[in-house]
Amino acid sequence: MAVRWEAPGTRAAASRVEGRSPVILPMPRRGAWAHASGMESRSAAGAESRFSVRRIRTLLTVIVAVAATAVLTAAPARAETGFHEVPAFGSNPGNLRMFAYVPEQAQSGAPVVVLFHGCGGSAKDLDIDTGWRKYADTYGFTLVLPEQKDENVGSGGIVPHRCFSAWNPADRTHDGEGEARSVVQMVDHMKARYSADADRVYAAGYSGGGAATNVMLAAHPEVFEAGAVFFGMAYGCADTETDYFRTGSLAPCPGRYNLVSPTEWGDRIRSAHPGYTGARPRVQIWHGGSDLLINKKSLEKQRDGWTDVFGVPQTPTSSSSPASGVTKQVYGSGQVETYLIDAMGHEAPVDPGTGIDRCGTVGRGHDSLCGPYYASRFFGLGG
Repeated sequence: MAVRWEAPGTRAAASRVEGRSPVILPMPRRGAWAHASGMESRSAAGAESRFSVRRIRTLLTVIVAVAATAVLTAAPARAETGFHEVPAFGSNPGNLRMFAYVPEQAQSGAPVVVLFHGCGGSAKDLDIDTGWRKYADTYGFTLVLPEQKDENVGSGGIVPHRCFSAWNPADRTHDGEGEARSVVQMVDHMKARYSADADRVYAAGYSGGGAATNVMLAAHPEVFEAGAVFFGMAYGCADTETDYFRTGSLAPCPGRYNLVSPTEWGDRIRSAHPGYTGARPRVQIWHGGSDLLINKKSLEKQRDGWTDVFGVPQTPTSSSSPASGVTKQVYGSGQVETYLIDAMGHEAPVDPGTGIDRCGTVGRGHDSLCGPYYASRFFGLGG
């Protein structure tokens, strides 16, 4: 007969005989138990107490370790804010540097504006001097600032100029594995890291950065919703570095200003992404009437190409003057806008001050009109 004992001191000590009723065994007399087992009981109790303390400590250690691991796994490092460099963002076939400005109050799903510096420039302070950072803070969008590297040596002496390559097919076409692809990877990084809104990605640039803006809008229309080109160059106006770096009355498209029709300029844009039939990004074009580096006719050729792509006339549907000496024209239903500032040379349109429509750094541009304010509104970011 098998017997199973319960611990001493319980209501009954029982055993169950296999196939039979349990056998109830009498409890030892209190005195006898105490007399026979008093010392052993105290020793066992002490040992059990020490064991319980050790077990609790071990259990607490395990709980803390598991909790810490869970926190580290569930909460990745906080994404950076402010102005900072992003050292790794993809394969970077164009070998560019990536900088970003992320406002402290930027929310998940924030828009992105890709901002290109001009030849000889850099990402540093570009967003402050031109006024873009003010509107990033005000409207809650983020900025991506690509920067050219000195080591990207070209046969035409690109290093001293630090221009983006707007003439090389590998850098300016949809299927090219060059600078344009690197910029798309920067945008993809913002989508992954900050949950940026893929439907609200924009581009803006100055001079050579304006040419880069036209490249991105033409080569990757599926990525960009709209763009703003400040005293830049038409897409495809230069096919070699030699042509690109010419200066003078016909720069940077020697011999082409009077020889190429709107359809031909449109064909150049379409050639950046052959066969593309999707939506095209809207374009805002700025130029100075007194620009001696890139002739103001560049505005006309950009307008001709983009209006042809949209299938709208080269005659404006409306014309206005938002400030003295400034002419704004709208084409089609707003797919293309142009701003011609008579007294402005090869410089950024700014209007330093504290009002919502004023921006830029004194001495860092032409004091006339705040370009980023009007560009932000054109993008739909200003409410």
